[in-house]
Amino acid sequence: MAEFGELLASARLPETGVPLCLRGDLQLRHEQLEQELAEAQEQDRADDSLAGGGRARKVAEQIRDLEAEMRDHTHTFALRALNRRRFRDLVEAHPPREDNQDDRAFGVNSATFPVPLIAASCTDPVMTAEQVEELLEVLTEGQMLELYVTALQLNRAKVDVPKSFAASELLGQPAQK
Repeated sequence: MAEFGELLASARLPETGVPLCLRGDLQLRHEQLEQELAEAQEQDRADDSLAGGGRARKVAEQIRDLEAEMRDHTHTFALRALNRRRFRDLVEAHPPREDNQDDRAFGVNSATFPVPLIAASCTDPVMTAEQVEELLEVLTEGQMLELYVTALQLNRAKVDVPKSFAASELLGQPAQK
């Protein structure tokens, strides 16, 4: 039989990460290179000689390098759920507006709740509400929503043991020597 003190001592709040590329300006260059690659592949196919071709490979290498640069500018924001009391206090500090359908659906003021929730939940980097506001000035609405919705789900969802289908499939096969 489990001893309550041991169970309590081993308990941890759930954590997750949200990777965000902070160099969104590189996306346009990536799209341009993708277009160049398609054109270069078409040209390489049309050339059909050993002397021709190779342009597509050079463009593909540029894409690979650009993707590496984008990964270098991607930070995974680590989030941890708040304890139940702290989350409830935060929710109560941001009651839903009566005339707002989104507020009623989420049970909080959707205009004021995201910043303090992100600030309270983010563990890497640790940020104040003011710093979250600064961060949101350089993110897209989609990136902000990803941080906010992840923090909201992390605090409202139950924790189950995940199942990795990829790991199960791989481990179900004979080991290669």
